Amino acid sequence: MTKYTKQIGMIISLMTCTSLPLIAQEVKGRVMDEAKQPVEAATVIMQTPDSIFIDAVITDSLGYFTFPKEPTCYRLVFQHLLFKTFEKESCGPDAGIITLQGQDYTLNEVVVSGERPLVKADKGTLVYNAQVLSERTTARNAYESLLRLPGIVEQNEDLLLTGAKDMNILINGKPSSMNQDQLITLLKSTPASQVKQIEVMYNAPAKYRVRGAAVNIVLANEKSPDPFWKGEVSENYQQLVHANGSGNINLSYAGKKLSADINYSAGYEHSDSKMQIDSHHTLPDKVYSIQQLNETEAKHGQHNVRFGLDYQISEGNSLHSAYTGSFKTHGRTTTRSKGNYSDSESFRTSQEQMHNVNIDYTAVFGLNVGLDYTHFNSPSTQDFTNDLNTEKQHFLVDEKQTIDRWNVYAGQNHELPRGWGLNYGINFTFAQEKSGQLYHLDAGTDLSVSNTDTHMREETYNFYAGTDKSFNDQLTMSLSLAGEYYRLMDYQQWAIYPTFQLSYQPSYKHIFQLGFSSDKTYPSYWEMQDITSYINGYMKLKGNLYLRPSTDYTASFTYIFKGKYIANAYYSYVKDFFSQLPYQSPDELALVYQSINLDYQQSVGLSLIIPFSVGKWWTVQCMFDGSYNQDVCDKYYNISLNRNNWRGIVQMNNTFRLSSRPSLQLEYNLLYVSPTLQGIYDVSSVWKMDLGLKWTFANDKAELKIQGNDLFNTYVPDGKIDYKGQKLNMDMQNINRNLSITFTYRFNGYKEKKHKEVDRSRFGH
Repeated sequence: MTKYTKQIGMIISLMTCTSLPLIAQEVKGRVMDEAKQPVEAATVIMQTPDSIFIDAVITDSLGYFTFPKEPTCYRLVFQHLLFKTFEKESCGPDAGIITLQGQDYTLNEVVVSGERPLVKADKGTLVYNAQVLSERTTARNAYESLLRLPGIVEQNEDLLLTGAKDMNILINGKPSSMNQDQLITLLKSTPASQVKQIEVMYNAPAKYRVRGAAVNIVLANEKSPDPFWKGEVSENYQQLVHANGSGNINLSYAGKKLSADINYSAGYEHSDSKMQIDSHHTLPDKVYSIQQLNETEAKHGQHNVRFGLDYQISEGNSLHSAYTGSFKTHGRTTTRSKGNYSDSESFRTSQEQMHNVNIDYTAVFGLNVGLDYTHFNSPSTQDFTNDLNTEKQHFLVDEKQTIDRWNVYAGQNHELPRGWGLNYGINFTFAQEKSGQLYHLDAGTDLSVSNTDTHMREETYNFYAGTDKSFNDQLTMSLSLAGEYYRLMDYQQWAIYPTFQLSYQPSYKHIFQLGFSSDKTYPSYWEMQDITSYINGYMKLKGNLYLRPSTDYTASFTYIFKGKYIANAYYSYVKDFFSQLPYQSPDELALVYQSINLDYQQSVGLSLIIPFSVGKWWTVQCMFDGSYNQDVCDKYYNISLNRNNWRGIVQMNNTFRLSSRPSLQLEYNLLYVSPTLQGIYDVSSVWKMDLGLKWTFANDKAELKIQGNDLFNTYVPDGKIDYKGQKLNMDMQNINRNLSITFTYRFNGYKEKKHKEVDRSRFGH
């Protein structure tokens, strides 16, 4: 046995000695700056630990460097004109990620410093650097990053872009068959670190397959010759009246041709709302004074998941696919109403799920084809009890809605001689919607309701063609025309939508943009159903079978000075503008909420964006918007409507850099919206103050954020109607003030180890 042991030992020693040259590995690493951006053309010098030169290389466009030899131990010296020299001693093939600090140059007591611009103009598009935005704010996800952009405000749970009637949300330049609420849910679960840049287009060309204004969120999509994983985990606790919480995990993989990202978030939401109404309701016999207090408590679980896969088939040819799922579980909504007219209770249980799949292919010769599919399902049950002065009502109602929507598109771009470009394509959307209500009335309950079971089919055929021209480095132009055939059941319509954009940049300080766009906005499917839903014994919601899409036309002129000061003048005209408004029924004591079409709505205004800094410790961004608005409807139920007012918006975002070591940032934001109108409805002014503190530590891998929103609970608008016999006051008593604490940890640079594969050539049968 000893003889064989010695022989085996000699063989192993011989194999080890002879294989050493074969398993010698390369030394690899990556060079980044303090903003986590790759540093290109940095010189990397390899020395022995006693400073003897071995080799030198230059980093590539992604910051990677490779040495063909791996000494036992070595010293690396990193040099770049814009960064401080850095030295690192290491052993092994993985040199890791090296972060270089920016260089300050002092000449005769004059310090030369630069400021990375927040925005730049590119062929009519305002491009915001998301990394700079992240440095200057405490935004923790893509949705909050949007709210930090100049001109974007959140009002009534909608995102508004000043100077634009409606705003489309694009992801990586592509629209989705998901609605805006579902897209916002996705953005709230997308980490801010995953956003590369945000593009704002007041007049989006037809090649984007949307019309009007658009905001494009470009997500990071890294490619690397040396595959690695990176990720982020975060936890959020939010205290309103009730405690809320959420957690998020994001993983992304970057390879030479393949990249992938996985995002999952789960949360619990518990909210309260309260509204006091004082209604002076006129019927033919007399005027009734009705006071009701509505209190609503809602809670549900929320799960969101997204999986994206990108594969670069060859240079310029890529395939993208993504799945997005959103699930609301265990929904419970309780509404209690008490007053001098009725006492009612409503208990609603609900579930909701949404699945979206997108497959997109881009070819090197300018072809882009894709398929986008969304399935949505939302069943619910309401148990309603109402005690009137003279009778008692009780019923159960089962509600359902299922939507299947397909979007098929194909587009072609051509680069023609002399700076011309040509694009054209098709964009077809097909939707099937099934919805209904099934009432179960107790004996003796007298309600004028009917069961519904509706099947709707919607078809949209869109054909577009456009051209763009770069006359020189200063002047660019784009023009596109879209023709659309729309069909919803028996309603059919042809329409043409032109879009025009002219951009002139006489110098780096001055940019002028002139644009015109047209768009169509569609109501939700539920709004167009013959349904009736009871909110309490006095208030109910009704659908409108005759509701139609609206068409708007917008013209704008934008001036940008030094890449940061922005002035935008705009005019918008919306034909058949629709909105959900309350109306006191002339036939019964009922306050009816129903979406209806006005004849038109128009507005003209001017917005100014003025950022400035005080040293390196205080960054300010101010936005001022003033507009004149008018709503007109000749037949608003049994009255006519022609109302107008002036509205102002003031926004001021402040970031204070309290300390660089440790990194502490304080964010202080103010927003004011003056009184405005919506049909016969007057909305009071609102304002709010937000305060946030961000601490970054553990080599910029960990963040702790404390955020207080609407600290004085003043961003809750009240409503009032006093117009041609309609008289109603709504006092909103919601607690909007909340405090949130978020902890985030990022891990990156984990590179896959290369392992020898097992020989299985003789296995199997």
